[in-house]
Amino acid sequence: MPVRRPERTLPAAIPLLVLGLDGAGFDVLDPLLADGRLPHLAAWRRAGVARRLRSTVPPMSFPAWSTFQTGLDPGHHGLFDFTQKLPGAYRIRFTNATDRAGESLFSRVSRAGARVLALGMPASFPPEPVTGLLVAGFDAPVSTGTAPRSASDPALYRSVAARSGPWMQADLDEGAAGEGWHEAAVARLLARVERKKRFALEALAQLRRRAGGARPDLMCVVFSESDTVAHHFWRDHDPRSPRHDPGAGALRRGAVAAVYEALDAACGELRAAFGEDAPCVVVSDHGSGGAARQVVHLGRRLEETGLLRRARSLGAGSVDRLARGARDLLLRRLAPRRVEALFRRSRAAAARVESAARFGGLDWRRTLAFSEEVNTQPGVWINLRGREAQGCVEPHDYERVRDEVIGALRDWKLPGGGPVVARAWRREEIHAGPCVERAPDVVLELADCAGYGLSLVATPWGRADRAAVRTLADDELAGGRGRGMNGTHRAEGIWIAQGACPSAADAREPMALRDAASALLAMLDLPWCRAGGPGRAPRPYSPAEEAQVAARLRALGYLE
Repeated sequence: MPVRRPERTLPAAIPLLVLGLDGAGFDVLDPLLADGRLPHLAAWRRAGVARRLRSTVPPMSFPAWSTFQTGLDPGHHGLFDFTQKLPGAYRIRFTNATDRAGESLFSRVSRAGARVLALGMPASFPPEPVTGLLVAGFDAPVSTGTAPRSASDPALYRSVAARSGPWMQADLDEGAAGEGWHEAAVARLLARVERKKRFALEALAQLRRRAGGARPDLMCVVFSESDTVAHHFWRDHDPRSPRHDPGAGALRRGAVAAVYEALDAACGELRAAFGEDAPCVVVSDHGSGGAARQVVHLGRRLEETGLLRRARSLGAGSVDRLARGARDLLLRRLAPRRVEALFRRSRAAAARVESAARFGGLDWRRTLAFSEEVNTQPGVWINLRGREAQGCVEPHDYERVRDEVIGALRDWKLPGGGPVVARAWRREEIHAGPCVERAPDVVLELADCAGYGLSLVATPWGRADRAAVRTLADDELAGGRGRGMNGTHRAEGIWIAQGACPSAADAREPMALRDAASALLAMLDLPWCRAGGPGRAPRPYSPAEEAQVAARLRALGYLE
């Protein structure tokens, strides 16, 4: 699909550099800045504007970076999670950028006749056409490394990768927890930052050579390593964490700081190569913090309050339970690449297997409400007749059952008496727009426990002690499947802008992530119209791509 005809050019505009640090928050940055360990970020913060940045609900990468790109909240752009429940079916599908409504920041800049270099942006596969180069982020189907099909210009991508190596390599199974895993992971994360920096510098150099030395009008590079290190090393970074391991060595205790120092150095090199005269914005999609020692099972909570019923006898439900057991067995016994290869060879869609794991074993004739039990989108669906395949809640009872669900969530308590759920909303109370029906009927925000976030994990239905709240044993505190990660997301990210930036008058107040696109375009002297409208033509993943994406999300810890 060709880029739309330019409406005007930007010969007088000052180029803009945007550096994305996934999951970065001031809770992490401030102590490191105070210790002088992030000299580039510290200098830019002193000379510019620093604001907290309110993320989306939920504060997760897929909806949040989509909001960053479009200036639209999830109810308008339509991407709430990596997966989407299918209407009228107890099944999910994996989502991608073509499920998103609204024009992206990169398309808007290209449409103005300007050039773009965008690397690593989540929720950007399949890559949209731009004038320049766009390389998709971690949602691109990856086997051993980022493939040319993940770039808007495959030939240019090959040329850059031939000199620098691929943008990304799938070299770290983040669902693993074996002996020495954390020690090896530190070196791999640092190597990833270095590799991405080299790729970005080479891509910038090649684009400049093609344009007679001129810089791209917008360069945007997103690093995911800040998010990864927080997920897996927060307990070692934070001595007050309830998951803290006092026996952790210096390498693990210093992992978060080491990765942020590497990111600060990489940002400095990219700024120097792009030009110190250009304005620079450092942004994140959400923040990070520590996880509580407790994990919670939403399915079990619905069961104990009479809203969900398990199937009692053999039948379709038992087939789904067997599928879930088979999936879990594969994940325990095989490496992610072996699982991916098995899905590809059998042509069994990964979404079908994941669907069986989420929705299997329920007695749909008596189940009033159910949950996908994913930490990336905590919520509850009503089993509504006429909408769901085997719905049993009559339309006139819909609001009554939603009230019951919200009451059950608000009454849910931790062993010490604190709440499990901080807030529970009807979906239209928190979301607005044409895509609201893609969200669960009840959206919830988990509470924290003494400042540490609770983790939602799938109910282990086969265990006899399947309490709705479970306190992890000492050997489970590092995290992993069924235990949550020891670092979790927080609702506020960062915005550090230095150069030709908006006024600092309101710097003490949080800025909304949905305002980022308009602020960036204002720096490029481009008007912005916040309008949803249709996105690109849908382009679902192929079975092979779906298997790769599922394996990748599982390796990242986003799928159980």
